[in-house]
Amino acid sequence: MSVYKALRGESTVQFVETARKLAVFTRKCGLKMPKRYTFFGVQELCLLADTVYNEVKMANSIFPGNQHEAQLRRDHFTEANATLQAFIGQLGIMADLLKQNPEKLRWLDSALEEWATLIEEEAKLIAGVKKSDKERYKKLP
Repeated sequence: MSVYKALRGESTVQFVETARKLAVFTRKCGLKMPKRYTFFGVQELCLLADTVYNEVKMANSIFPGNQHEAQLRRDHFTEANATLQAFIGQLGIMADLLKQNPEKLRWLDSALEEWATLIEEEAKLIAGVKKSDKERYKKLP
């Protein structure tokens, strides 16, 4: 049975979908960037976005039965968040490089806004999952 769109809540695994959107959007924008930046930034941005996605997928695949497995899950979320922060730094460097020639890159400002939205949403989702996991798994052996 379907749920009305207005009544839908946030999925408990929204962090996976948001990370996937970030990776897809990064590749889409990477294809628009000048080819001379492929090896000087685009590859690293794509690698970092893919790492965020892979880490949250790995964390989501762990169903803790004990504290050790809960810690493994937490470690993957921590790595995803750390990689997301590194992504922000590299994106800033690329934005500075690309803004040196703004007339050819009119799409850049809207792309940076979209990146910021995705990054902020993903960071909040990861923090929320870590917080809920802490409560949920605190009584595991």
